Amino acid sequence: MNNRIAQALTKLFDRHRIVFWYDARQELSYDFEELVLPGVEKLRIANNEFGLKYMILREQPDQQFLLYHEGPQPADLDNWLLDVLLANGEFRTDQVAIWLSEMELGPEFNDVVQAHEEFFKAVKRKDDLRVRLRPDDSAGRIRLKMLAVCVGVDPRFDSVVESLLQELADNKDDKLRLISRCGLDGFFWEQMDRMYGYRSDEPGLLDFVVALFKSCYAVGTGGQATLTGDALVFLKRWKDSRQLEGC
Repeated sequence: MNNRIAQALTKLFDRHRIVFWYDARQELSYDFEELVLPGVEKLRIANNEFGLKYMILREQPDQQFLLYHEGPQPADLDNWLLDVLLANGEFRTDQVAIWLSEMELGPEFNDVVQAHEEFFKAVKRKDDLRVRLRPDDSAGRIRLKMLAVCVGVDPRFDSVVESLLQELADNKDDKLRLISRCGLDGFFWEQMDRMYGYRSDEPGLLDFVVALFKSCYAVGTGGQATLTGDALVFLKRWKDSRQLEGC
């Protein structure tokens, strides 16, 4: 645990001079005492807020500080260090917060990580995702990259679908089961609707393939396609790639 705490804190200190640590469950005091962070001075918050504020803002304005409080964060009106907290960083010790810190994601992505905890339990998946992340990624973009990690392709939705259809052709479903286990199946089928117009009460890859060929046939015979034009473009590219495999 201490090593993970040190790693997460080191990342925070890359961005902040002062980091607050509120130990709400009062169970990590020993970890705080044992922690060694080069260049960082550790201080406890214990009815000494005014003295701390003078030290960190006036006496040592260039020093990095880790401020630990054994107990929950006080209410804003009772927190004499609130202005310093808001201008700097906070370290949280729940698992989701640690993952956010490891991925260098802000608190606005808390719901994303919490909804897909299974994904972040594997070190390799986390490492693969981390190198794909960009500062301007949205929640949807991050989920797409998570899908791509699960499937092992570039973060393009058509590549994800093509890989899953290849797996279907091989009578396997390992990648699709991993997507489901990581809680990404709902997002996947939402994208199938948004990108290709595919929707079903019981969505499935084989059902999608049937709908894809039906739409292609309908367009070729002057009928009405149920899927979007993007779906038909995908079908043509998929068929071409399958043909090239046989060359």
